[in-house]
Amino acid sequence: MAHRRVTVLGGGNGGRTAAVEFALAGHEVVLYDVPAFADGLDAIAKAGHVTATGVIAGSAPVRVELDLGRAVDGAELILMVVPTMHQMALADLLAPHLADGMNIALMPGSLGSLEFVERLRGRDELPDVTVSEVAALPYATRITGPTEVHVFGRRRYVSAGVFPATRSERATPVLADVFAGFEQLPDVLSAGLNNPNPTLHCLGVLLSASRIEYSHGEFYYYEEGMTPHVCDAIEAIDAERVAVGAALGVEVLSLRDTYERMGYGPRGDSFWSVIRGVRALTGIKGPTSIDSRYLTEDVPIGLTIYSQIGRQIGVATPIMDSVITISGALLSRDFAAEGRTLQRCGIVGMGAPELRRYVQTGHR
Repeated sequence: MAHRRVTVLGGGNGGRTAAVEFALAGHEVVLYDVPAFADGLDAIAKAGHVTATGVIAGSAPVRVELDLGRAVDGAELILMVVPTMHQMALADLLAPHLADGMNIALMPGSLGSLEFVERLRGRDELPDVTVSEVAALPYATRITGPTEVHVFGRRRYVSAGVFPATRSERATPVLADVFAGFEQLPDVLSAGLNNPNPTLHCLGVLLSASRIEYSHGEFYYYEEGMTPHVCDAIEAIDAERVAVGAALGVEVLSLRDTYERMGYGPRGDSFWSVIRGVRALTGIKGPTSIDSRYLTEDVPIGLTIYSQIGRQIGVATPIMDSVITISGALLSRDFAAEGRTLQRCGIVGMGAPELRRYVQTGHR
């Protein structure tokens, strides 16, 4: 394993955890956050380290750099770890600092690699970069202090695809050095569709809406929200995600199979039997309100693009469509209009063969 220079963009739960994991492995790590949240990194900047407890444990040096140009200069990997609904705003800030040969990765991606590249195409010059995406955030983690995180669980594998896939040989050696348990996926479609959070979160939160509001912040989704019948409904919406993947020729892990494969939980004959054994999630509080990322992120960024791809290639997604509509009614928002769409990803009109060819070659 080579020691790499990694810049982590995003100072939240996932960003800090990635930074300390990489630093503990001996990589040189720079941590950046946008000006609106930069004050949150003051303690790390002064201490010069981040400390993790739990399944990742130890303290390691992390350098804070609040000038984005300096933060990414010389980085072998630029890892964006921010809520997916903020990825493109950060992409716009990052674009002027990109140079030929850079490797960018989104964690998680949720097909954000396609939208990222489409935004770059709108600039005067398209730099020679790779844009990868990780299927899902590999950590169940929370910030517990100014320089501390507690990691409840960590995926056995970190699965990622590269855009375009024909350039994988440039990015994957870096990703493999940085991520323990790295698993290369065929392309970014495989990575994007293997993010289980949109089907894990959205419908279950809708079915728990009255309980969440009544609890006044005291709600534990993975304990209270995951009842047998709710889990049956979640399996049904997840089957739509798997069906979209199958129509594209993409192998998609179902929620029932994901946790055993990733080392988070047991094998089971139903999602209910599996999720009850995922100990890394049961102690995590939230969502504490309906207006939370379980809907405001996973509906517009996840379900919307899954549904639109399904419609374009002839796969019906009636449960996803219903969740998108009802979530919008609850929160008075038009998630289909504001979310990650076929147009924003530059894939309008592509059938399954054209879409697979595009993610392989980068050429439409």
